Amino acid sequence: MNEKTWYPAYVLHARAYRETSVLADLFLPEFGRITAIARGARRKGQQVPSVFQPYFIQLAGQSELRAVAALEATSQALSLQGGALFSGLYLNELLVRLLPRELAQPELFVAYAGALGALSELEIADAETIAPILRRFERQLLESMGQWASNTSEAESGEPLQAQQYYQYYPEHGWLQAREGQRGACLGEDILAVHAEDLSTLSRLRLAKALYRSALAPLLGDKPLKSRDLFAALQASAKPEMPT
Repeated sequence: MNEKTWYPAYVLHARAYRETSVLADLFLPEFGRITAIARGARRKGQQVPSVFQPYFIQLAGQSELRAVAALEATSQALSLQGGALFSGLYLNELLVRLLPRELAQPELFVAYAGALGALSELEIADAETIAPILRRFERQLLESMGQWASNTSEAESGEPLQAQQYYQYYPEHGWLQAREGQRGACLGEDILAVHAEDLSTLSRLRLAKALYRSALAPLLGDKPLKSRDLFAALQASAKPEMPT
């Protein structure tokens, strides 16, 4: 690593470290997720690394815990409000929890920047507008980890799924034929559309959410996501539909 090289980066999470420093989880295309110390960042007049802010950074050190040698914001911080804010925190938490350290993720970095940008541009940040952004990122995250193999064949016969046939998904096997109206049954047309990343209807959005959550669950384990719990706690009185 060249200490004079500037790398694009986002801060996924930052916390106070010792008297004046900050310990930050960073996301870079060249290195994926790393942890680095920003020494003296909490001193008066210094720049404290913040989430949803695109940066260029210089890094020092070769150990598991690196140091931020220099930090420059490349533009204004993205403005995320309401549901968009909690959705951004959800994306950050997924990356902190699931990404292995020191593994280049150039395509996922672009996807993450795009998702944040899309969230910041929403005129109305509700479940309907947020859900497609989250679903697409969840799929990209799973694919980057080699954990998502979208299947368009019936598990027992190996025959291609039929648009007008109903199927039910079993994690241990795959898609098996089902009856219309059966709990968990999905229309083949919707399954094929989700495979093609067409989330243009509510049924397809719901199917994508169920499939991606099913794939993420064993990776996340039993520990709940704090971003979901925080959103639910702060919005309990209004009882909105949870976007994440």
